[in-house]
Amino acid sequence: MSHVGLAVSKRRAARLAPPAAPDTPGTDGLVTLESRDASAAMRKLDPASYRTTPWKNGGGSTVEALVLPAGAGLGTFDARVSMARIDVDGPFSRFEGVDRTLLITSGAGVTLHTADGGVVKLDRTSPPFHFTGDDPVDAALTDGPVSDLNVMTRRSSLKHRARRLLVRGERSTVCAGELTLLCVLEGTAVARDAYGDVALGRGDLLMIAAEDPVVRVSVVAGAAPFVDLLLVDFLRG
Repeated sequence: MSHVGLAVSKRRAARLAPPAAPDTPGTDGLVTLESRDASAAMRKLDPASYRTTPWKNGGGSTVEALVLPAGAGLGTFDARVSMARIDVDGPFSRFEGVDRTLLITSGAGVTLHTADGGVVKLDRTSPPFHFTGDDPVDAALTDGPVSDLNVMTRRSSLKHRARRLLVRGERSTVCAGELTLLCVLEGTAVARDAYGDVALGRGDLLMIAAEDPVVRVSVVAGAAPFVDLLLVDFLRG
């Protein structure tokens, strides 16, 4: 069993499963999960359990949706997923030994200036931006505040891979991690596995855990023109 709690036993998988009574299906998309055994489990994260914590540099606050190990602080986490609002220009917090991924979820966008003179412009249509927390990064707002989704893993323990999927019609992909996080950026979806259905709306986060790390995800767009998803696979470092 991994010390960060990524490996999931069959007993724990059952605890992570959604209730037997399925949620009401969404109308904009369908997410179907198929695994090679019954040890896969899905759990929709409850916003009531999220924690609001101050930024490391004291310049604002962030809403922490997931941290591993549970209860870990800014200096001790192995993985962290959070949402933040950027209201003013300024530097990002430094996180030595941490790899980061940033995705803009609302607002006009932001321009990042890196220590080596690099300039990166991000908006709601941009792919996930990967960077290291070791180096200084300054953010300049394009036109007013933005909200973002931030994924971090401590390099000595874990790594992560983030993929954005804009689905029209049907698309199939594979969750390659022992733990995968699915975020609905736009539209609605239904996640389905052997335990039942989980309805997902814009901004919802779904945790997919399995002893068998190969979980196939099929996404079928429905009434809306597309379903916009972010998939983050967490892997051993």
